[in-house]
Amino acid sequence: MKTNSEILDKENLTRIIGEYPREPSNQTSGPYLLVSGGIHGNETSGVLAIQRVFRKLQEDKPSLKGKIVGIAGNIVALKKGVRLIDKDLNRVCTLANEERLKAQQSLDFHEASEFNELIKIVEKLENEEFNSAFHFMDLHTTSSTTAPYISVNLRERSFDFAKQMPLPVVKGIEKYIPGHFDHYQTLKGHTGFTMEAGQHDDPKSVDYHEAAIWIILVNTGMLEKSAIPYDNYYKMLENASPTNDNFEVIYRQEIGEDHYFRMDPGYANFTKINQGQRLATLDGETIVSRSKGRVFLPLYQNQGSDGFFIVKQA
Repeated sequence: MKTNSEILDKENLTRIIGEYPREPSNQTSGPYLLVSGGIHGNETSGVLAIQRVFRKLQEDKPSLKGKIVGIAGNIVALKKGVRLIDKDLNRVCTLANEERLKAQQSLDFHEASEFNELIKIVEKLENEEFNSAFHFMDLHTTSSTTAPYISVNLRERSFDFAKQMPLPVVKGIEKYIPGHFDHYQTLKGHTGFTMEAGQHDDPKSVDYHEAAIWIILVNTGMLEKSAIPYDNYYKMLENASPTNDNFEVIYRQEIGEDHYFRMDPGYANFTKINQGQRLATLDGETIVSRSKGRVFLPLYQNQGSDGFFIVKQA
């Protein structure tokens, strides 16, 4: 069986995966939904899910209020099948970098050009006349096996929006890792979340991402519930996670560029841990949990600056 990365048609990948409706003459006023995938180049599930959704929209041609736009994030990294080229795109999406790029300052890393393209897309949608509300979904996967969940910034509007989904919601990660595309859009005044659907190459991750897009299209009032098998999508996500509780990030294990980190085997998202429990090694030194809680985003890949997080129930 091919992996998600092998399924993706990298040669013909473009920034704009799809727009629906395509023609302004077919568009009515309503919410806009910007769905992004592949902000990390080794995470192809979101791109594949977006492609599925647009194929179905173009085939069935349902009536839609507003507009949905699907985009690919780090194009060069996606085509090479790597997480990043020079810097993590999901750490450089800041208002300060936006200001530098608009002032035509040179930023000496590849992801600056990728971010500049994303800025142009966001601003174009902000200025379109049919736009009555701007929502976003940023689709990701993880290096370790995990049940799907949602990550959201500490903004009540986005938190309430995320809680419409039958999945656990984790808030507050921007305190530890600012500069992700989700955080940038929140600072621009838009409402939305990041969804982690599972392990990078698990085919179920694509199914979960696709289900989430359809659910949000209905929940925002953009699409009639009768246009899709809504209950099937909802139950798919509801059955995919062991909990639908809400959590808040309380700790991040940072990894420096020259450090060797190794997560102990067997940890998955939301694994319960006790204070003093061994979790990993850093440069050969044992790392134990500083508090009781649950492991979040344990790192089981070579690239990345976040070893793991700890969350507590919110």
